[in-house]
Amino acid sequence: MDIDKKLILRCKKYDKPALMELFKIYEKYLYRLCYSYCQNQHDALDLVQEIYIKIFNNINKFNDDMPFHPWLRKLSVNICLNFKRTIKSNVVSLNGEVNEDSTLEDTIASDFNVEYEIEKMDLKRILKENLKTLPENYRLVIILRYYENLSYNEISELLCKPLGTIKTDLYRAKALLKKKLENIQEE
Repeated sequence: MDIDKKLILRCKKYDKPALMELFKIYEKYLYRLCYSYCQNQHDALDLVQEIYIKIFNNINKFNDDMPFHPWLRKLSVNICLNFKRTIKSNVVSLNGEVNEDSTLEDTIASDFNVEYEIEKMDLKRILKENLKTLPENYRLVIILRYYENLSYNEISELLCKPLGTIKTDLYRAKALLKKKLENIQEE
């Protein structure tokens, strides 16, 4: 998703409606990214606010010849990483859940195979629950690789880690998830 250069130029002039439009375009994306990293609705909302402030303060540094989304993603991931560094304990909220775009009622009323859709929703829920239990470095590489569709090299650059470390972390994260899912299947 790339946005219009005119919108970025308006944002660089601190045009309030342009900034609001930019924020609205990326609102769901940023919330999902932050939530998937911190696993807490309140913290995710705080992080999104912090990202908005960072965008506002640094929009003039953005090179409008480059795509906006990678710049925003790097800025967002860095804010999430800094947030994690400041947290003393690794607490995971069990209360909050990300609201998906479709509801159960929408699924039932649609022409799709209801049973398949419910199984898919259940699988997503199970994956999210098990993703929360992974160590944060493993969780982050899974999110960046499979939810953000970044290449190994892009993840390596974004996290400032060697490519081999990224591959190892991803391998170990998938192995842990697989083991957790096998345990669920046996129950």
